[in-house]
Amino acid sequence: MNSLQFNLTHEQWRQHPFCDELEQFMLMQNVHERQRFKVITCVLEAVSNVISHTQDTHEPIVLIVHCNHDRIVVDLLDHSPTVPKVAFEECPNQLSEHGRGLWIMYNWMDAVRFQTTVLGSHLRLTLLRHH
Repeated sequence: MNSLQFNLTHEQWRQHPFCDELEQFMLMQNVHERQRFKVITCVLEAVSNVISHTQDTHEPIVLIVHCNHDRIVVDLLDHSPTVPKVAFEECPNQLSEHGRGLWIMYNWMDAVRFQTTVLGSHLRLTLLRHH
């Protein structure tokens, strides 16, 4: 299993063009274009949520992407104390301020798991690869 890891503060996430590196990593793993789009979109949404909902901007946000022949696994670890609870039957209204990003994650990924940890929160996104 090949992995890519970023450890960045809030400000570094805003300034660092990590999407290019993430896409290059997935290209090297022969991930299909649609799946790359889904992973990058969900990662951007997840990082945006962490930045929007955490107070301590100096603590690093850790993103680890694992890729093997049958799945892509994204682990996002941060120091936020809360884990979102979501139960959407359909995509939230486009005028709604909350929920669309989480809805996308739950509908585009094969598995989404939020877990509280000693240091904060752990989000795991899993996408099965289609060859």
